[in-house]
Amino acid sequence: MSDIFKHSHFEADAFGHGGNKRTAQIDEILKDAGLTYKEPDFSNSAVITNKLPVYLKGLQYTKHLPTANKNKYAIGRYLKMFEAFVKKQKPGLVIWESTVGYNLLLAEILYKHHVPVVALPHNIESLVAGSKSVFSSKESPNWLMEELKYLGYCKKTFTISREENWLLSNTGINSDYLPYYPAKKTEEYLLAIRAQKQTSYTAPQTAKEILLLGTYYNKPTLDGYVELLNYIRQKTSLVINVVGFGSEQLNNMFPDKNIRIWGSVNEEKLASLVAICDYGVVHQAPSSGALTRIPEMLLAGLPLLTNTHAARSYFGTAGLGVYQSFEELLDMLHTQRPEIAPVPVRPVEEKHFADYIRTLLH
Repeated sequence: MSDIFKHSHFEADAFGHGGNKRTAQIDEILKDAGLTYKEPDFSNSAVITNKLPVYLKGLQYTKHLPTANKNKYAIGRYLKMFEAFVKKQKPGLVIWESTVGYNLLLAEILYKHHVPVVALPHNIESLVAGSKSVFSSKESPNWLMEELKYLGYCKKTFTISREENWLLSNTGINSDYLPYYPAKKTEEYLLAIRAQKQTSYTAPQTAKEILLLGTYYNKPTLDGYVELLNYIRQKTSLVINVVGFGSEQLNNMFPDKNIRIWGSVNEEKLASLVAICDYGVVHQAPSSGALTRIPEMLLAGLPLLTNTHAARSYFGTAGLGVYQSFEELLDMLHTQRPEIAPVPVRPVEEKHFADYIRTLLH
């Protein structure tokens, strides 16, 4: 069989942000299964000296869409780039994470050339608040059917959330579920934090200190935590630790003595915060995908309280409580005794994913 190629819009980094971690997980599943692949470097596409044919290619593709001229040129350029990839590299299978923006065109080109594609979207992009189609300029969620069209070109799509798997299945797309679980290096780090917490932590009768962890450059995360902090800042004496990429932007918004904005912290500092906190609280505005920090914090032993939007894919998970309102959250914090969360189990779906890839190699 011809070569397997894999393309992601994120670098694999087991200690990076959520997108880096998901890519690291997928890379490790393939490596452990003995499945080797190449990474296409689309950035090294040939320099275009005559832009008119490229623009006309994009114009033809979008003739029934209200697409801006600069987008038409970009569409033509990506079409040319992906067609050159198929012609020169002759892929036998493409594992596709980069299901965003102009990269959506890759699935269509591969489908037309009878190259099987397995998609692993990090989330359904059209359901992320503020997202916008590069083809029709429609805003979320009005370009959902556009996105589903491209996923429909794929042999199979593995989603990070149960809800997305349900949605795609109900639109006729061949889909399955591959939940997030951290790569081995991260798993070892989190289990070491758990061991530290089990040694040093004594649970109080009710919570005294909580952790708000996330990537604050992510709009649903930022909006959710700002809403939460605005509500509870005057209603509790709990120490609230705010940690993660981009959390520095909350410094001026919340000068309260009991709200500690740590910003991005190193692994040692994060470990110390998880070890002393009684709960992690995860509050997010409606969005797609699934939150990588939930299984990670549970692995570290930190019990979690989440709102219903953040709990997607994790309902019924041991160590995780779900609240419907801020009042219910405060009641949980002020009445429940925290306990170290049970250890999550590596999902069997990882093996199912690797087994499916093998079926395409014969």
